[in-house]
Amino acid sequence: MKKIENLKKITLGLKAGKTPEKMDLALENGEFEFIFGLGPEGMSPFEYELLDKTEGEEVLIGLKKDEMNMFFEHLRLPVMNLFENRSHVFLTFKINRIDLAHNREIVKALADIAGHGKGSECGCGC
Repeated sequence: MKKIENLKKITLGLKAGKTPEKMDLALENGEFEFIFGLGPEGMSPFEYELLDKTEGEEVLIGLKKDEMNMFFEHLRLPVMNLFENRSHVFLTFKINRIDLAHNREIVKALADIAGHGKGSECGCGC
């Protein structure tokens, strides 16, 4: 069984809701892909929540707007629009795929992280 670990390419399904029981908020994109464990400060708190999980597992996270940037750190998930009229949301992440990341994918992800916040308009509030 594949499990999440450093330098794996992770594909997550995303759902969002106003309560943990009801995923009733619309997302711009219901899927997110990233290389696990590449953060400049080490793993983000979000990555710690995913560590050692396997394909098919789901993780539910309650998140406050003022904690979002610190929680996701270098990862730019498509969830900013959820906080426009609220201070707290619940996110369900389903681990859809875990793959080996190719070297060029790792290099591209590192370059994207290095360029983050330097004149880019990512919309994350950095």
